[in-house]
Order: sequence, then C-alpha cells, then structure tokens
Amino acid sequence: MNTLLITLQDEKEVIGVKYLHYTLIKNGYNSFLLYLPFLDFDNKNVLDEIKKTISDISPGFIGISLMSINYYKACDLTKYLKNNFSNIPIIWGGIHPTVAPEMCLKHVDYVCIGEGEKTIIDFANAVKNNSQNKIKGIKNLCYLEDGKIKRNPLYPLIDNLDEIPYYEFIPANTFILDKGRIQVLNKKLFKKYSLYSGKTYTVISSRGCPFHCTYCINNFYLRLYKKNKVRRRSVENIISELEKAVNEYPEIEFVNFEDDSFLSAGMDYLKDFCKAYKEKIKKPFIVHGIPIYINKDMIRILKDAGLSWINLGLESGSDRTLKQVFKRKSYRSDFLKAANIIKEFKIPAFYDAIVDNPFEKEEDELDTLKTIIDTPTPFILRVVSLTFFHGTEIYERAKKECPERIEETCPKYNFVLVEDKSINRLIKSAPYLSKRYMNKMIHLYKQNPTGLRFKTNLAVINKFWVVMILMPVSYFSLIRLSYNGFFFKFLKNFSKMLFFYYYSHIYYLFSHKYKYFYKYPF
Repeated sequence: MNTLLITLQDEKEVIGVKYLHYTLIKNGYNSFLLYLPFLDFDNKNVLDEIKKTISDISPGFIGISLMSINYYKACDLTKYLKNNFSNIPIIWGGIHPTVAPEMCLKHVDYVCIGEGEKTIIDFANAVKNNSQNKIKGIKNLCYLEDGKIKRNPLYPLIDNLDEIPYYEFIPANTFILDKGRIQVLNKKLFKKYSLYSGKTYTVISSRGCPFHCTYCINNFYLRLYKKNKVRRRSVENIISELEKAVNEYPEIEFVNFEDDSFLSAGMDYLKDFCKAYKEKIKKPFIVHGIPIYINKDMIRILKDAGLSWINLGLESGSDRTLKQVFKRKSYRSDFLKAANIIKEFKIPAFYDAIVDNPFEKEEDELDTLKTIIDTPTPFILRVVSLTFFHGTEIYERAKKECPERIEETCPKYNFVLVEDKSINRLIKSAPYLSKRYMNKMIHLYKQNPTGLRFKTNLAVINKFWVVMILMPVSYFSLIRLSYNGFFFKFLKNFSKMLFFYYYSHIYYLFSHKYKYFYKYPF
C-alpha cells in the first residue's frame, strides 16, 4: 500500500516526519514524503499540482505533520484534500495536534497524540485491511464519535530509541513544491531548502529534557506521560548513523545534534561518544544544552572531539523570571559561569533570550540586558518573542491573567518577530557594543526612554552601526573560529553567509519580515 506524509514547514529539516516516513518503509509500506514550503492557496496551478501528485501516488491515507504556526495552512490544505479525495482518511500529527487535539478535530478525521512511530504502523495496517473497528482501537489516536471526542490510551514512551530506523540525508520517495511545481527532491533542491545549504546533517540522539519550563512543549509532555525521563540512543547507534551519512554524502561539513539537552548525558556517556566520534566521524559538530550542565572537563573533551558551536538558553537574565515565571532551574549565575567556560575554550556560541513577556517588570527586562552586557564576547544572540503554546503551563496562566495576548495568537504567531520597542533593541545590540556604551544607554533609558537623546542614539546604533557593521564583524570572527584554521573553506562559506545576512536584514528594514534570516544561524 502507498502512503503519503506531508509537511508544511518552510524548510525541510523536519526530523519527526522523516522518522515516520522511514518507519513505514521499514515495515513494508511504500511511503512517500511531500514538502509544501511557502504554500499559496490562491495559486490554482499549485493546487492542481498537489491534486495530480496525490492522484498519481494514490495513497491509502494521508498524514500531515504540523507545528502550531502551520495550523491554519493545515486547515486549508485538509479542506482542499477532503473536497478532492473524500475517500482517503487524513491524520494529523506533531506538536500542535498533540497539545490541541480538540482544535484539530474540527478539520481532520484523526489526530495522533505524542510519539507516532507505533501509531502510524497500526494506522497503516488498519487502513490496509479496511478495518474501521481496528482504527478506533489504535493507541495515541483521537477522533470524533457521535460528536464527542474519543481519546484512546497512550503507548508508553519508546525506551529503546535504537529501534527507530535511520533516515537518509536526502530522503527516498520525496517530493517538494518549488516555483509552483512539485518535483522530486534532488541534491539541488535539497540544498536550496535546507538549513545551512545542505552542508549540515541534523541528528537527534535523545528524546526528552531534564527541565520542564513553563513555556516549553516538554512542560506538556511531562503532564501527558507523567514522567520526565530523558531517553538516549546508544553511542554505537548514533555513530553508525553518522558513518553512513558522511560516507554517502562527503559534502557534509557539520553535524548538528538537535537534542533539547545533549550535555545532560553525563560524563561517562560523553567520553564514550567523544572517543568514537573522533575516531570515526571527524567532522565539526554543534550541540544544544542547558547552562547548569556545563563544566570545564566536559567542554575540554567535546572540543577535542570536534565541538565547533554550542547553543545555550539564557531565556531571561532575571532570576525572578526564571524561578517564578519560567520555573527554570538554571539561573543568571549559571549562565555566566557557562559562558565564561565557553569563552575560555574558544567555542563559538549562540545564546537564546526570550522577550515580550507580560509577566516581567521593567527591572526584569533590564536584568536581561545587564546579563547580556556581562556575557563574554563574541557570541550570537537569538532573541525571540514569548509564545503561549497550547497545553503549556504558561498558556494556562496567560488565559487567566492576560487573555488578550493569547486569543488564537499561537497558531499564527511568528516568534522570530519581536516587538519593536526600545528595550528589545537594546538587548539585541548589547553583544556588539562596549559595556561602557551600553551602560550609558541604560542610564539614558532610565532618565527618559522617550527622550530625543536616547532615541537618536538607539536609532543610529540599531538601524545602521550594529546591524550593518558590528554584527557581521562579530560573525566573521565566530565563523572563522568554527572552521578551526581551514581558512579557504571558511572564506568560501562566509561570503555566501554574508550575502544572505545583508539580504535578510535589508529585506527586514523595508518589510519588517524575515525571509531568509535563519537559512544560516550566523
């Protein structure tokens, strides 16, 4: 039986749906994967292309993977599919269907809650055997019965992640919408729509997070599954996948570990990983972590194995916000200690901060600014706007205390676009200006945030000096550091990154929308 999985995200690094795709293939199904980035429902030719592709595949069912930001597109696509393929059952999965199944079942036949590898096989088997009764008994499934929502019991979380099949760098049986046409995903199109132009292989070595911050999906998963266990793949399993990838695709330059907290694994596990990685993979790699897990011994062995970038979440520089609002057990002092260790070992870093928080006071916002000023440079700061995702603890609080902030904002809210206010401009500028100058700006801000002197200084540094001069200079030094002496390879890639950097920022200045900013993280 043929099956079809669809993702609506604008870039193709969607790991969850690739796991499902290869799980279906492993179990004998002829699975197809369709990427629909930048889908325009006003373009009749595009809709005809989708219709023709689905007719040619003739799938037994269609699965759509979506995050909250894709919700409205998924609704429109499902409506179109139902009008043209009424006999094909449609199932949604992913983060948003997991946290808001009631909302999703207004539009779709079935919703998969939580991990989907076992459910997708049960569903495919039931569809293949044309058994409606078996479908209704599948675990993790939600559906409407007599107008009421039926939620089936959950499968336990997958303990042995080594059971999940690898996916290929360029997935088999995959199509993508490009320039109004649906085409086979080849190397050229893969490079066009991939993060970092297809030179980075993204892998997940664990599932779960030791934290359950109020704004994060892991906060919901803790209450859904009643456990907070981080599950890890074996070192042998990870290395086997990476060996296959780098041997088949020598153009891979970096490996990106997309785990919520790669560094919480413990020293014994990391030593085994570093030894095997250094011997068999020999590629620079990127990790994401939580500040409290950083120590010198850990960073020393990771750098020796090839660590070339690290991402840490500051989230807020205010301990009050971290403790009382985010319930995050990593504080200002933990972050600064970790940042100083990263600086000592000369690891390029990008740090995350969350702004536009209605539960913060001005003093909390200034604490974040002061923390960033105290963070050793150079580093890249990624500033995002607080989003109230359905199902999270902070969403429930916002419903009671500031409902105007969450009225359907989550499904259509782009968290990259922060509010255009003075404190946010100062925060974004802080990594690139001297402490003395930033402290002067704080003084002016406290005196009169609407005053001409403050506004003039802010406009000059934020609109021109920082964005067009200081940020690229900082990026230059960080990216060169990440290539560890391979100057010509660095220069070649930096020229491309610089083009996209200036293109995205000039585009933003005129349209207030980021188009390509996250094609590169630098």
